[in-house]
Amino acid sequence: MKVNSLSELNSRIQQDGFFEMVVSGINDWDEALDKREEESFDSAWIDAFEKLKSLAYSSAGDEEVVSNIRELVFKKIYALTYDSDVAGYISDDIGLVADSISKSCDIDWVERLFELYCAGEFPN
Repeated sequence: MKVNSLSELNSRIQQDGFFEMVVSGINDWDEALDKREEESFDSAWIDAFEKLKSLAYSSAGDEEVVSNIRELVFKKIYALTYDSDVAGYISDDIGLVADSISKSCDIDWVERLFELYCAGEFPN
């Protein structure tokens, strides 16, 4: 699902059940997080992160908005899982999505990452 603005992203992730569906599908978080350390996932994530890190935000206030979205996600996931590692990973993922929107940088892999969340799946 393509989102075109940070406000649209914020609305989407705050819909009832959005993250509940994602976390309810995982029985073993250690295993799920370990899968993300495999080369194919890890290198794609790092490549997207590095590309986005090198770009400027489109608007002066966007960095703060992205930070607020990440904080909201972290708190929501922590409240659901009581696991700071899981909350950090998911917050980082949504931060990556938010950065790609704010920096007007379409990265197919980041779009697919968010599509998995929208489908109620934890990407790994």
